[in-house]
Amino acid sequence: MKKTTTAFTAQLVTYETTLPFDEVIARLDAQVNKPPAGGIMPAMASARTKQDVIDAVTNATRGNDFAYFFDLSHKWMNVYHETNDTPRAVVYAIGNPLLAETFLRHDIRAGYNVPPRLMVVQGADALTTTVFYHLPSSLVLPDNDEVVKALRVLDDKLEQMITRVTTE
Repeated sequence: MKKTTTAFTAQLVTYETTLPFDEVIARLDAQVNKPPAGGIMPAMASARTKQDVIDAVTNATRGNDFAYFFDLSHKWMNVYHETNDTPRAVVYAIGNPLLAETFLRHDIRAGYNVPPRLMVVQGADALTTTVFYHLPSSLVLPDNDEVVKALRVLDDKLEQMITRVTTE
């Protein structure tokens, strides 16, 4: 057995807005076409052909860059701490398998961070909302120029979407 530990530096991107938490969530849901139930995952799991994958992504993105995979609310913290003052916080997994394919074909290790995640957090004063995520291109080792180049496209698309979601 051989064990290797490789250090790398990820970049955390943070957007703060005075938009209410619910408005940011509603805008994000619209950008990723969040369905009432499920998401892209059932369609991807049942895909049997390349065209099935393309159709699943096309149906899930509906002309946008990203599809909704799932979200995880941290509202359980109020139950655990027997309080109601924990700031609202939701982690979203979003992505586009057709964009991911571009870099995964060069280095499957990039799939460790696919789909990308972002977190929306209500300010303690409820007057601000913060959205943050790891910059995708900072999450891979820079030893493959094609992967880094493809991930920079993802960086740009993610930034454009978050700007639309958080612009006041």
